[in-house]
Amino acid sequence: PRPFTSHVKMMVLTLVLPHVDRWFYQREIQFITGIAYTPIRFALIDLEVFGLLNRKSEGRRQYYTVARDFFLYEEYKRIVLKTTGLGDHLRWVSREKKNLQFAFIHGDFAEGTESDSTPIRFCSVGTIGAARIRDALEPAGKATRQKYEFQHMTPEEFSARSRRPDAAWRKILQGEKIFVVGKSADYARLLSP
Repeated sequence: PRPFTSHVKMMVLTLVLPHVDRWFYQREIQFITGIAYTPIRFALIDLEVFGLLNRKSEGRRQYYTVARDFFLYEEYKRIVLKTTGLGDHLRWVSREKKNLQFAFIHGDFAEGTESDSTPIRFCSVGTIGAARIRDALEPAGKATRQKYEFQHMTPEEFSARSRRPDAAWRKILQGEKIFVVGKSADYARLLSP
């Protein structure tokens, strides 16, 4: 079994991977994803055999959670965040004008210290309006059942703020990042004087 070989497995991972402390009931996964019982069941079995999910039984109910100690957990989490978890949604709202230069996740999720109550924090830079970014968060939130917090800036605002960073912004600039839109080169270009 491989984790990203089907749409069903990808939707299961999109839901489960951002929740390190939560056990999902099998029928709950079916309800949230809108996918029929049998494909969900087979996807969960494959992901458990692969080692990416842990299962526990309570009576006749089966519960699943991410196996955080799985050796590729961080890489798979990053793939989900760059695609169905957030990145695809941001790229979709900027598809016509390509007016989002880059977006990166920072804080607990980027550093691998998240808990189930941690929101996914990200910064987006571009000429796109903040309202369009919020439009992307509705489907991302439905797919992941996670809260998102974001800062949005124009390229000029990002450059200016990065030249005279306060302590909180310096921590973001120096911390780990997961680029979900654009590349680190786009980011580095705006940091250059």
